[in-house]
Amino acid sequence: MDSRIIFEKSKEGRLGYKTPILSVDDISVESIINKKYLRNTAPNLPQVTENEVARHYINLSSKNHHVDKDFYPLGSCTMKYNPKINEYIASIQEFLLLHPSQDESTIQGALQ
Repeated sequence: MDSRIIFEKSKEGRLGYKTPILSVDDISVESIINKKYLRNTAPNLPQVTENEVARHYINLSSKNHHVDKDFYPLGSCTMKYNPKINEYIASIQEFLLLHPSQDESTIQGALQ
């Protein structure tokens, strides 16, 4: 896996986004933002394609440890499994519209 930072992958002229053709009138930024708040120079952003950006961050995410990939034996079961079970339970149709701070008298059926 390529472990270089995204700035090291940058090549002059690459563009990581596409914008649609405008269907509204063009206005100057200075007409809506005070000039003292605007940059004097362009931001130093890496010049990489959209696919390179996606691959870069997917590569980084795979370096993080997670329960779907491997066992983590340091007694951190709460951190590993509770989010998954909580997401599953929260997605059950009968629980979707409940709020954690909702008055108990209004959710007796769910509690039962």
